[in-house]
Amino acid sequence: MGKKIIKEGWLYEYEEKAKYRINGYEVTGVRYVLGEQFNTSCKKTLICIGINPSTAVPGDRGLDNTVRNVQKYAKSKKEYGAWYMLNVYPQRATNPDDMDIEPDMEIHRNNLAAIKNLLSEIKEADVWCAWGNIIRKRKYLYELLFGNTEKRIDGIIGLFNTNYHFKAYDSTVKGCPKHPLVISNDDELKDLAEAGLIELNNDINKIIGK
Repeated sequence: MGKKIIKEGWLYEYEEKAKYRINGYEVTGVRYVLGEQFNTSCKKTLICIGINPSTAVPGDRGLDNTVRNVQKYAKSKKEYGAWYMLNVYPQRATNPDDMDIEPDMEIHRNNLAAIKNLLSEIKEADVWCAWGNIIRKRKYLYELLFGNTEKRIDGIIGLFNTNYHFKAYDSTVKGCPKHPLVISNDDELKDLAEAGLIELNNDINKIIGK
């Protein structure tokens, strides 16, 4: 398992591989969890699921544009006291085309463990589905997200339960939840069916038992 840093409200969990530094934090080839608790009086959390991490590290100056939009949304709403960025596949790649052709199942299992550990401490959350059309870049991404019983692959969605409310703010033309980079100041997260993601809503409900 990787390295876990909790400092000044920030949580940063990653693998100690191929290290360099941004904003005083190590940046490595694999990142599992990045997030911030900013208001302990609010118990509700915003959890965002993207496809794969880029360069973001803790601290306002260390965030990339995607994570900065997640932070901005969470802090603009009085209901949230924390936000966390998760990813379907934890390999850092600024360009999604640079992701592994075949998945590294060791880091997938580590990703599942890190997410499971995080969720064990979160009782109430909105889960922002935000992977966009990038999920189509690699066939294995869908399997890592939803699982594949034939291949004995456990999926990330299976770690959640009925205490979590899955949302998006819109659907792409191809029927995927839109990426956080294109959210505007006036956009609001909506239930998946309301966002036009009825099939996704049904798939998730089957897995988590709603």
